[in-house]
Amino acid sequence: MNPLTTLDFSRRDPPKTGDDLHKLLLEWLAYQRHEFVRKLRDLDHEALAAWSVPPVELSVLGLVRHMTQMEHGYVTIGLGGGERVMRYGDDDYAGGSPQTVDQDLEAYLAEVERADEAIAAMDSLDSVGKGSGWTLGATLIKMIDEYALHAGQAHMIRFAALGEVKR
Repeated sequence: MNPLTTLDFSRRDPPKTGDDLHKLLLEWLAYQRHEFVRKLRDLDHEALAAWSVPPVELSVLGLVRHMTQMEHGYVTIGLGGGERVMRYGDDDYAGGSPQTVDQDLEAYLAEVERADEAIAAMDSLDSVGKGSGWTLGATLIKMIDEYALHAGQAHMIRFAALGEVKR
């Protein structure tokens, strides 16, 4: 099955402010994850894997692979503990190909599920992760920042891969 066909590319409004910081940070993480995934729309397997901004060896797929490792290292293992696995080694950004798109997307979506389970197991923003020693609050802020940064990169690379500005 092509995981691209199962993704939600709809527009969403950013979270509203509120008094519950824990809830707000979870909403921002969900929003940033969604915005990151939206950058995959309109791209076929070849465009996802294309290094479309020479000489930069970076693709939207490379960013998906990188975020898989960020979810794993900072959230799944950082909060939940366990053994860290470098799925892509040091080549997460530059790696991937049209032939690995489906498995890379499946790995990303599975890692987000595992990360959400690790987040749900934490009682409060002050709860300390078993693997990293970081609090849940610090981990959520780190991941929101990672997604904001890499969604912006994916946005530009997407336009280059499409050969046009397509919103």
